[in-house]
This record gives sequence, structure tokens and C-alpha cells, in this order.
Amino acid sequence: FSASPLCLIGTIFGVFIFSKLSVETLSLIFGILLILLSIKIILFDKYVFPKFFKSKLIFIGGIAQGAFGTGGPFFANALNFKNKSNLRTTLAALFVTFNVVRIAQLGYQGELKAEFFLKIWWVIIPIIFAIRLGHAMHLRISEDNFKKGIAIMTIFAGIKFLSKAFY
Repeated sequence: FSASPLCLIGTIFGVFIFSKLSVETLSLIFGILLILLSIKIILFDKYVFPKFFKSKLIFIGGIAQGAFGTGGPFFANALNFKNKSNLRTTLAALFVTFNVVRIAQLGYQGELKAEFFLKIWWVIIPIIFAIRLGHAMHLRISEDNFKKGIAIMTIFAGIKFLSKAFY
């Protein structure tokens, strides 16, 4: 995966940003970017980004990975996937790899506390459920409907982040 260095640099930079900017500022930026990417998927899915812009999206995906723990929407738009199976596999590998980097960097910066993990331990349950549901849907949905469904869910995530920025 030739984009890994850009992802890694972006992830490290994103963790630093996560440590320095307010939740409101980060939520506003992330929400706007998610909505813009979703609109691109819904309205201009056949448009292929130029190579220089793809590199920027990969870097932004790395930043989002470091700041928010997920850069998937940016990676999915920057990288050309032959099918939804390749997309899911690649994004899962990126998610695990760069979240390990994120956790290591947060630990090094002294920003990981045991209380944090005690507050979020239960999150693994809905994550497992979502992975299983996502796989079941993945098997039953066409490529086009899969992309549109992801775009719609991403719009809702963007709206959620925007609302977090203002309330």
C-alpha cells in the first residue's frame, strides 16, 4: 500500500491536533469534510479525483485517523477499489494499523489514562454488532447501493459532528 507513509504522517499530525484543538473545532472541521465527501459520492460518484488531490485526501484521512480514530471516508474516496470487499478489507487494515499508532502516540504524550478505557470498555459490544451487521448487509447489497448507503450514513455522521460543534 503505497499511501502508507502519507497515512502515517497524517496520523501522527492528527494525534497532535487532537491534543491541541477543542472538541468543537475538530467536530466542525470533520463534520464539514464528511458532508462534502458524501455529496461527492451521491452526486458525482463517477468523477475520479486527480492524482495530486488523491494524495491530499490520503493525508487528510491520516489526520482524521489520528484526530478521530477513523479516516475511512477520506481513504475510500482517494483510493480506487475494485469492489466493496476490497474496500472493507483495506479500511479494516488501515483502521487497526493506524489506531495502534494513535494509541501508542497518545500513550507517549501521556494522554491515555486508565479511566478513559474504563469509560469506553462497553463500546466493543456495539462495534462487534455493527461489524456483523455490516458484513451481512455487504453480502446482500449491490455495489452501487452499498456506496449510496455509506454516503447517507456519512452525511448523518457529518451532521452529528456539526451539531456537536455548536451544542
